[in-house]
Amino acid sequence: MRRIKIGVPTVCMSFIVFFCPAQQRTGNQRADSLRAGLESQLEEVVVTGTLKEVRKSESPVPVTIVSSKFFRRTSTPNVLDALYLVNGLNPQVNCNMCNTSDIGINGMQGPYSMVLIDGMPIVSSLSTVYGLSGIPNTIIERVEIVKGPASSLYGSEAIGGVINIITRKSDQSPRFFLDYNGSTWGELTGNTGFSTKFSNKVSTLFNVDGYYYNTPKDQDKDGFMDKTLQKRISLFNKWDFKQKYNKDASISLRYYNEDRYGGELGWNKSHRGFVDFNELDDDATSEGYNADFVLPNGYTIYNSKYAKGFRVPRFENDAEKEAWKAKVRSANPGAAFADDMKYQESIYTSRFEGVGRYRLPIEENITFDASYNQHNQNATYGTEIFVADQKTLFGQGYWDRKFGNHSLLAGASYRYIWFKDNTIASANGSFPLVTKMPGVFIQDLWKTGKKTSLLLGYRFDYDVTESANGSHKNVVHSPRAAFKYIPNTNNTFRASVGTGYRIVNIFSEDHRALSGQYKAVFGESLKPEKSLSGTLDYEGRVATENIGLTYSLGAYYTHFFNKIYPVRNETARTLTYFNVDGNEYAENIGASLDIALNFRFPLRITAGASYNKAQLIEYERDEQGNKTGKNTERNDFEFSPRWMGVYSAGYDLTEKFTVDLTGEWKGPMLLPTQGDIKTYDGSGNETGSVTDPRPERSPWFTKMNLQLAYRLNNGLQFYAGVRNIFDYVPKNLLVNVKDPFNDLSNPDVYGGLQFDTEYNYTPQQGRTGLVGIRYNF
Repeated sequence: MRRIKIGVPTVCMSFIVFFCPAQQRTGNQRADSLRAGLESQLEEVVVTGTLKEVRKSESPVPVTIVSSKFFRRTSTPNVLDALYLVNGLNPQVNCNMCNTSDIGINGMQGPYSMVLIDGMPIVSSLSTVYGLSGIPNTIIERVEIVKGPASSLYGSEAIGGVINIITRKSDQSPRFFLDYNGSTWGELTGNTGFSTKFSNKVSTLFNVDGYYYNTPKDQDKDGFMDKTLQKRISLFNKWDFKQKYNKDASISLRYYNEDRYGGELGWNKSHRGFVDFNELDDDATSEGYNADFVLPNGYTIYNSKYAKGFRVPRFENDAEKEAWKAKVRSANPGAAFADDMKYQESIYTSRFEGVGRYRLPIEENITFDASYNQHNQNATYGTEIFVADQKTLFGQGYWDRKFGNHSLLAGASYRYIWFKDNTIASANGSFPLVTKMPGVFIQDLWKTGKKTSLLLGYRFDYDVTESANGSHKNVVHSPRAAFKYIPNTNNTFRASVGTGYRIVNIFSEDHRALSGQYKAVFGESLKPEKSLSGTLDYEGRVATENIGLTYSLGAYYTHFFNKIYPVRNETARTLTYFNVDGNEYAENIGASLDIALNFRFPLRITAGASYNKAQLIEYERDEQGNKTGKNTERNDFEFSPRWMGVYSAGYDLTEKFTVDLTGEWKGPMLLPTQGDIKTYDGSGNETGSVTDPRPERSPWFTKMNLQLAYRLNNGLQFYAGVRNIFDYVPKNLLVNVKDPFNDLSNPDVYGGLQFDTEYNYTPQQGRTGLVGIRYNF
């Protein structure tokens, strides 16, 4: 029996970039330029940490800003790929077959991060896994990142932090722009957009983004694709309005559609939707009793509505195959069959988003925000069918005003979530999960002195959730405090503490519950997760005639109550989900060091390293999750390396020709192996055991990327580069590849290793060349 420790590693780096022309300057000019670069960062306006516009230097909450210039220097087509190289963030690959990812902050997994677009929580739990890759960089003005608890402002899910993707304003966008590139792997990415002003008060921005990859590759010769085939398109339209008293309003709409699949080479797409035949056993005294979910015709209640027919198992001879077909026809005379079906994971995604903001055109600062998103997913994981729909509605209104040294903000919000799928989570669609959460919040940004400020915040939410797994009504208190001390312009100290609260949807967040290798079971009525977090940050700045230096130190700690974790039973092939209880808890502790250097010649260097320890403190338990002792033990989370970091260097050869090098490195992390598995003969007698050959921990590795860019005077830019220069590819990720449906090995009877897709620690895409063109008019 293996226990799964849910966790995601953290990446640490600060992208603090100073731009200076390549021509020579005097010593004083160089020093003035470096100091101006530092001062301009401090004067940048941020909104995510406090929900109102403040200068970065005045915010008690540390905010990391990733500009659109950074995106252009990395040759990444979407925000998900770009955030691999940002301090404290780590997009984690969840599956070898479908290559789905989410974004973790400070060592926590993706669902603990709240992803906003223009300040609105429209990226829901289902779409953090499948929708982020469809947000193109060309529509983004900047990304603001707050690490640490932010539930007092943003509510549920903001335990690990907030990623706020801020889109371009229509009247500040190029009149026409495009970005097209192709790779040596056969990837094609295209992006085209335009903006126009209808008057001094009305403007609009429109963008079309597409990605196409249809070239199966199998570098490790295991018979499975190394990269998921994908076709996707995203349409974006934003309208901006100017009003009296310099108050603005905006509305944006986005539609996203994607078809992705990966798995065995040679998959026949017409086999999508064929399922395994289940022989009904309605004898209540039998160990194999299954009449509570298996129908007489061989389908389960979860797939009967969507299945096209039955997959024909891989038999050793035709006689066994024909005998099996005859048995199936006796239970289901009209059954269709899929012969020689390959293992595949295929996901169709369709998504719509709408975001609106209206600031009242009066002297008082009163703002109303609203968002709506609808996410539809139709997926097959081998022979498992997953169909899910999620709708999320959010609205809030707030007022802010200054009273002397106090800057007050107060408001109210309402969130409505509706989720339905064909699993036990919503009783096969008959009992959707519904959450209704009204809330109020208040915040005071108090300038306590010339060098100090204090942020105090409190949020009250009333969570009413109904689901097939149980219903609850909870009063949620989310306090937060942050303190800032600036002894001088070159040094800043910050500290914060806050609580978090999160409602968990297992099937939209944990791919292992859907892949078909394990059956998901709820060991109890699951309670929402809660947390208490604290952070410490120090930032220093130095500007001399020759060097501009920014360096920072950070530390964080999170203590989880009611942490949800699955117990994996290799014999029964089940994932049983529990809350920690009693003296059990989970904790996440870490620290980081980051530096950014700019020299008198046009060279930029950044580097960061982090230490992270994420552990579950739990009782010893058996395969059913029952406690077997009174003592607790510490176990590492899976997918969470203790050490990792990033680096970058950029050099302007001329004012028009730039070179940028970026990379990441990671230390060993615990991975989900099957361990030692017993084997049996046909009579159930133990014959020995077999050991999973894959290492329990990943090796040290680094991935490095290079881009060259040349800009012409007419707004045209050509660029070329190489991703993963050293061609690092993880090895031996899969076991039992010759029998992915476990037909011939039959481990349910004979034991032994089963095919699984969860063992992974970095994407499998090898060295990739890239050429592209950008144009702004």
